[in-house]
Amino acid sequence: MAEGDAARLDTDRLERLAGQFRAARPFPHVAIPDFLSLQAGELAASFPGSEWAGWTRFRDPYQHEKMFCNDITAIPARLATLIYQLSAPAFLKALEALTGISALIPDPYLEGGGLHMSGPGGVLAPHTDFHLYRRLALHRRINLLLYLNPTWSESDGGCLELYETGRSTPEVTIVPTWGTCVIFETDDRSVHGFSRPIRPGGWRRSIALYYYTSAETAGFSGDTTTYWRTHAPVSGLGHLRLPLYKGLIRGSKLLSRLAHGVNPHMGSRPVRAGDAK
Repeated sequence: MAEGDAARLDTDRLERLAGQFRAARPFPHVAIPDFLSLQAGELAASFPGSEWAGWTRFRDPYQHEKMFCNDITAIPARLATLIYQLSAPAFLKALEALTGISALIPDPYLEGGGLHMSGPGGVLAPHTDFHLYRRLALHRRINLLLYLNPTWSESDGGCLELYETGRSTPEVTIVPTWGTCVIFETDDRSVHGFSRPIRPGGWRRSIALYYYTSAETAGFSGDTTTYWRTHAPVSGLGHLRLPLYKGLIRGSKLLSRLAHGVNPHMGSRPVRAGDAK
């Protein structure tokens, strides 16, 4: 594990967490509330404020009031060190033991990841993430979300929600309290987000990291698209464009699934850590 920052996970604890991960619903995941050994005051001060020049801000209603930084050279040194530690071989080995997925690869470019912050009124619409990472020709398998909010309660909004496919209400809700780390398997069924807006004056801070494999999954796990499951109200031409968008997205996903099915190289699942000989 990451020296000094991430909680040490001995063999017994890893085995318990791996069991929880495999048994979890609505899809494999685990929430580790004491992942960080550092107290909030030791790290929270390093997290940039809302006016930091390094932020890129989203302008769409799916990610209302969300900003991010995936430039590791711009991220404050204390936080960059933590990201490096969570991408190092020692942590990858623990992550493979926890998830049962072997040969995990971190992303040096932090595509879609890095530092995340959402402000008052912020939401993240329920969605599934892209699976195919064209830049490195890899396949996304695991999401890691590390929350850095010194004080937070469910009433503050912004709680992570995990959904069963086709359901409109979450099956699991996780409060993003300080040092809580959520690790989950990501594919076209792992619907997640936070639909309850963040309270006035609240700022939701996190680190998001994604891990990949060079081998594709045997079953369809998604394509290059992020699929949003809910949509903000629209008016005017939006009433015509939104149904068209939904139809095109469904068609695109069907074509991707068919392409996966006819790929002659897809006949067996990648070897999992527990199955390695």
